[in-house]
Amino acid sequence: MSHDVQESPLLYNVRIIKTYMEYLEKYYPDISVDEALDYIGMTRYQIEDTGVWYTQEISDRFHEFLNKKTGNYQIARDAGRYVASSRAYKVMREYIHGFIGPEKAYNLLPKIHAKVSRGCSLTVQKQDRCRLEVIAKPFPGVREKAYQCENRIGQFEAIAGGFTGLYAQVDHPECIHRGNKHCRYIISWKEPLFLRIRRYRNLSLLSSMLLCLIGVIFMTWTVWVKLFVFCVLLVAGISVLTWLLENREFKKQIEEQSLSAEMLINESNARFNDATLARELGQAISRSLDIDNLLKTVMHILKSRLDFERGSVFLANEQMTRLIYKAGYGINQEQEAYLRNVQLHLDKPGSKGPIVVSFKERKPFFIDNSDSIYSELSQRSKELLHLSKSNSFICVPIVFKDEPLGVLAVDREKSTVPLKQKDLDLLMVIAPQIAISINNIRMFEKMQSSEEKYRVLVESANSIIMRLDTQGRITFLNKYGQEFYGYSEKEILGKNALGLILPNIDSSGKDFSAIFSDFLAHPERHENFENENIRRNREKVWVSWSNKAICDRDGSLAEILCVGNDITERKKAEQEKKSLELQLVRSQKMEAIGTLAGGVAHDLNNILSGIVSYPEILLMEVQDDSPMRKSLEVIKRSGEKAAAIVQDLLTLARRGVSVSNVVNLNSIIEEYFKSPEYSKLVQYHPLVTFDFHLEDELSNVLGSSVHLSKTLMNLVSNAAEAMPKGGTITVSTKNKSVEQAINGYDVIGKGEYVVMSVADSGIGISPEDVKRIFEPFYSKKEMGRSGTGLGMAVIWSTVKDHQGYIDVKTEVGSGTQFDLYFPVTGMEMKAQDLKQPIQAYKGTEKILVVDDVAEQREIAKEFLGKLGYQVDVACSGEEALAYLKDRKADLVLLDMIMDPGMDGLATYEKILEMNERQKAIIVSGFSESDRVKQALSLGAGAYVKKPYVLHDIARSVREELDKGLR
Repeated sequence: MSHDVQESPLLYNVRIIKTYMEYLEKYYPDISVDEALDYIGMTRYQIEDTGVWYTQEISDRFHEFLNKKTGNYQIARDAGRYVASSRAYKVMREYIHGFIGPEKAYNLLPKIHAKVSRGCSLTVQKQDRCRLEVIAKPFPGVREKAYQCENRIGQFEAIAGGFTGLYAQVDHPECIHRGNKHCRYIISWKEPLFLRIRRYRNLSLLSSMLLCLIGVIFMTWTVWVKLFVFCVLLVAGISVLTWLLENREFKKQIEEQSLSAEMLINESNARFNDATLARELGQAISRSLDIDNLLKTVMHILKSRLDFERGSVFLANEQMTRLIYKAGYGINQEQEAYLRNVQLHLDKPGSKGPIVVSFKERKPFFIDNSDSIYSELSQRSKELLHLSKSNSFICVPIVFKDEPLGVLAVDREKSTVPLKQKDLDLLMVIAPQIAISINNIRMFEKMQSSEEKYRVLVESANSIIMRLDTQGRITFLNKYGQEFYGYSEKEILGKNALGLILPNIDSSGKDFSAIFSDFLAHPERHENFENENIRRNREKVWVSWSNKAICDRDGSLAEILCVGNDITERKKAEQEKKSLELQLVRSQKMEAIGTLAGGVAHDLNNILSGIVSYPEILLMEVQDDSPMRKSLEVIKRSGEKAAAIVQDLLTLARRGVSVSNVVNLNSIIEEYFKSPEYSKLVQYHPLVTFDFHLEDELSNVLGSSVHLSKTLMNLVSNAAEAMPKGGTITVSTKNKSVEQAINGYDVIGKGEYVVMSVADSGIGISPEDVKRIFEPFYSKKEMGRSGTGLGMAVIWSTVKDHQGYIDVKTEVGSGTQFDLYFPVTGMEMKAQDLKQPIQAYKGTEKILVVDDVAEQREIAKEFLGKLGYQVDVACSGEEALAYLKDRKADLVLLDMIMDPGMDGLATYEKILEMNERQKAIIVSGFSESDRVKQALSLGAGAYVKKPYVLHDIARSVREELDKGLR
C-alpha cells in the first residue's frame, strides 16, 4: 500500500530506517520488513540507496508502526544503542572507529549527524575529562518528536561502548519537548584503562625527575644511584604496561578499520566489474557487424557481469507494430520456445505490459515485486510473467536519438537480493551503447552493397578507419584519421605505419616493432589492442584498435582493416587517478604521522621544560667551583638534546619552522663546516673528501637558519654514510631562474630560486627505495646505528615549510645528488644583536604568568622572581581575566594552548577589551601558528617557544617592559 504525503522538506537519510530494519531483523524477526516499508510508502531499493532522504511525516509513521507492532515504547533508544554496530550506519564506522578514545569520537558528532539528518544541528563542548555537553538545536520549521530525542540518547550511549565496553551515562536536563529552546545532553563515560595508566606514567616520570634533581643536592651518591635506578624501573614498568594497553587498543581499531576497508574493497570490486563490463561491451560493439551476433555477445557479457538470473532483448519490427524476442540468457527451453512464438503488440493502446510501456514511453520500468502489478496486466503479459516466474525485474528502453529500437530486460526468479538504483543506472548506460551499435550495424548493412555508400559511412564515422597491406603500408585512411594524425591523404598513403604513426619503441620502453611484425603475420591474435600513437606534431596519443583480416579470393591475407578510437583522455584519467591515489596514500600517511608527532612533541615540550629550565635556575645559585655544577650542566645539555629531537618532531608535523628571517645559504654552509658536528663527521669518515662550489653573489632566502643548517647536516651525513670506502662530497650553491616547470622528483614551478646541492660518489639509491626515502622511519641503515629515522622526513618537511622543492638524481653504483630549491627574497639581512648577560634583564615590575600546566607556571615564576620581578600566576584564561578585573599587571606571560577553556588568543582578545594598553608575551610548544600570528598582530610584543630558554625569556620580558605605552 502507499500513502500520500504532503510536500515537506526531506530531513532524514534512509540510513536511519535501514538501521531500524537491521535491529528488527535481529530482535523482532517475526515483524515483516516489507510490511513496514509498505506502511510508510517506501521500497527496498530506496532503502539500499544512500542518496535517498525522507520527511518528518514518514519518520512519524514509521515509529507509529514500530510501537504498534513491537509494543516496545523504548525502541527508539534501543535502536539508537544498536547504531554503533550497524552495517547500515557505515558513516558511523568510517568516522568514529578511526580513533582510540571516546572524546575524539564524540567531537565528530556534528559531522556524522549532518550525514544522516538535516533536522537539527549539534554542537559539542568539553566540560571535563570523560565528560562533555551536546546541544541539539532544530532548524527553523522543523518539529522533531520525543522518540527522535530518545534515539539520539541511545546513539550517544552506544558510542562510548565501542571503546570502554560500557554505555555512556547520558543526562538530559533540557529538552525542547519540555518547553526548552533546545535539547541539552550531558554525556559522561568511564575513562579507558590505558589512558589512566598513561596519565600515571607521566606523573611518575615527572615525580621521578624532581626526586632525582632534589636527590643530587641532599643525598649521597650511593643513595642517589639507588633512587635513580628505582625511578627508572618504576617509569619503565608503567611505560611497558601503557604500551601493552595502547597496542591492544590499536589492534582493536585496526580490526574496525579492516571492516571499513572490506566495504571499500567490495565497492572497488563492484566498480571494477562495471568497468570490465563497459570494456567488454565496447569491444563487442566495435567488432560486431551482425545484429544477432551482437545481441548474443551482449547477453553473454551481461550473464557473466550482472547479478541477474535472466536477461533478454526485444527489438521492434520495421513497421513498429511488434516487439520481437531476439536474444537472452538464463532462459530454459520452454521459455525460449514461448518467446520465439509470441510477439508483443505495440499497436494496441490498452496494452499495459511493462516491456511495451517501457518502449512506448522511452522510460525504464522498475519493479521489485511483480505481484504488485499483476492485476493490471493483459492476458498475454500475465502468461509471460507466469511462465518466467519473475519476482522482480527492470525494463530499459533501447533508444537512439529519441527513436526507440527495443527493450533490454533483466529479472530475478529466486534471488532475494533487493533491486538497487545502481542496477538501473548501469542498465541505462548499457542500453544506449546497444542502440548505437544496432544503428551502426544497420547503417553498415544498408551501405554494404555499394562501395560509394561504404566510403560515405567510413568517411562520416567518428573513428579512425585504416587499411594496411601485408608489409604494413597504409593503403587507406579515412578523413577523420587524416585529421586525427595531421597528414593529408597524399602524405600518408603508401607509407609504413611503423615509425610514422606507430612508434618503434613506446614511452614505456617496450619494443613495438616485434609486436607489429607478429600482428602482420597473425592478425587473428591481435583483434583488439591498445597502443601509443604519434601525431604529426609529435604529440603522443593512445588509440584502441579493433582489427579484422581481409582475405582475397584464394583465402590469402590481402589487407588488415583497423578501426581505432582515441582513448587518450581515458588513459590520462587512469594515470592521474593512480597518481592521485599514491599522493593521497602518502598525504594520509604523512598527515597521520605528523599529527601523532605534533601531539607527542607538545606533551614532551611541557615535560622537558623542567629538565631544561631547572638546571639553568640552579646554575644561577651554584658557584663556579661547586662539584654539583658539572652534573647540572650534564642534565641541562641532555634536556637540550631532547628538545632538539622534539624540534624534529615539530618539523615533521609541519609546526616547527618559522621562515621569518633573511638568511644566506653560503653563510650557513660555511658555519656548518666550522662546527663540531662537521669535525666529528670527518673523524668517523676519514676517507671522505669535500669539494665546494659556492656562487659569490648568492641571493638571500627567507627561512630558519637552524633548520636549514640541520638540513645540510643531514644531507652531508647521509652522503658520507653512502661512501663506506671513501669518495667525494660536493656542496654547491647557485642562483637559478626556472622559466618552465621542471618535472623532477618534485614538480618545480616557475620562479627565481637559490639552489643548494649535495652530491656524493657513493652507492646510489635503487628506484624502489628512492620513491620512499622521505617517509619517516624508512631507512636501509641498521637499527640503532645512527639517527632517529626522521632525518630525510625532516628534510622534506623543512623544504616544504620554506615553500621550496626537492629534486633527486641518483644511479645505483654512481652516486646521488640532492638539489634543494628555495625561493629568492628581495629583503635584506638584518644585523644580529649581541647577547647580553642575564643580569642585564632584571626588573621589579609585576608579571602575571598564565599557563594550564602547573610545572610551567612554577618554572616561570621562580626564574622571573630571581630576576627581581613580582610574579603572580593563573591556571587558565578565565582565571587571568578575573585577576586583571581587580588588579593590574605590567606584563602578561600568556600560554597559547590551554585545555580546556579559552586559549591564549581568546584570552588576549578579552584582556584588550578590558585594557587596550596591556602588554603581553605569547608562549607555546609549537612554532608560530595562525593564532599566534593573530595575537602578535593584535599587539602582543613577542613570541617565545617552549621549553623555556631562560636567557631568551628574560630578554623578551625586559624588551617588552621597556617599550613605550601601546
